[in-house]
Amino acid sequence: MTSSTPSSAQSSAPEANSPVTSTQIWLNQNNLNETKVVDVQLDSEHLSEGELILETDSFGFSANNITYAALGFKMGYWGFFPAEEGYGIVPVWGFATVKVSRHPDIQEGEKVFGYLPMASHWVIKAGKVAPHGFSDVHENRKSISPVYDQYLRCSADPGYDANREAWQLNFRPLYMTSFVLDDYVAELSKGESLLLSSASSKTALGTAQLLKDQKAQRGASYKVIGLTSPANVDMVKATGCYDDVISYSELDKLDKSDTFWLLDFAANGTLINNITQAIGDKLSKVSLIGATDWEAQEKPNPKLLDAEIFFAPSRVKLRQKEWGHDVFLKKYAKAWQGFASKVDNTFFEQSHKGTKDIVALYKETLSGNADTKALNVVSFK
Repeated sequence: MTSSTPSSAQSSAPEANSPVTSTQIWLNQNNLNETKVVDVQLDSEHLSEGELILETDSFGFSANNITYAALGFKMGYWGFFPAEEGYGIVPVWGFATVKVSRHPDIQEGEKVFGYLPMASHWVIKAGKVAPHGFSDVHENRKSISPVYDQYLRCSADPGYDANREAWQLNFRPLYMTSFVLDDYVAELSKGESLLLSSASSKTALGTAQLLKDQKAQRGASYKVIGLTSPANVDMVKATGCYDDVISYSELDKLDKSDTFWLLDFAANGTLINNITQAIGDKLSKVSLIGATDWEAQEKPNPKLLDAEIFFAPSRVKLRQKEWGHDVFLKKYAKAWQGFASKVDNTFFEQSHKGTKDIVALYKETLSGNADTKALNVVSFK
């Protein structure tokens, strides 16, 4: 279905000789299986001062993006890239080129990395411009954290590698969560063994690798244990990111003499109940991080579990303030490069081009049938 009606994010009427066509994929916010492809005309001649048109080059896609849609209302993800009433645009992480610039310090043709809509083009308003990047301060962007509003200039980004763009698209935003979650656990750990549900997910793998590889230098004694479906046990073991891997059907193998901290990436209340039944009062702490199992009939109840909700952008903001933005990026880049080299042979690149392929990938991921080992490189053309 195609429409020429502008979304609420881009409301000016284009002139006949100046529009840029933005192809956008909208979702029904109350029925995530329903998609709509919409063409919106952006008026490049009458942008306000500071506004840019970003052209999406490529983006990654995984279960993490389904989490954005599933928690669109609860966590505010629908507010970043508004569409018409009842519809939303899934946020993605990707590379974009500045197609049109009305900011004196941002050049057309510049390549950036950041939080984008599932759309070929989008208007943002650049603010907080610095050598490393800038932020979107557009009044239509209803952000839940300034971390999501930052665009990194690839030419000044220590973590950018032109030969590993597929890895950056698919892992970098997730590994950022891994990076600050590892930092958080290291600060508060009392030596409990660490259980990571949805252990095959990219965020869990990154967290596990950091926790495991840094035990010695931290003088820590915790075990890093991955919990996953029986079908994924061998793949998760092959990554080498965990000390041990246990399937959901064999939770009785957990050592009852140990105490545990659950880092939950699944948001499946039944699974957490099963873990609790298996180890009883040995489960000392629960942190809720993601929602890979977005269709789970029973959701975890944070109050009943006495669980905390870990919001990665808050931790990123804290460490950026304490360390400085440049030091934070350098520490992250060093950690990221170590992880990428460790799991290099576990994943493969997969290309998806055009709206038909993009919608198919979205629905495949939504249904849980996407290949978790794929590094999806997605583009509109």
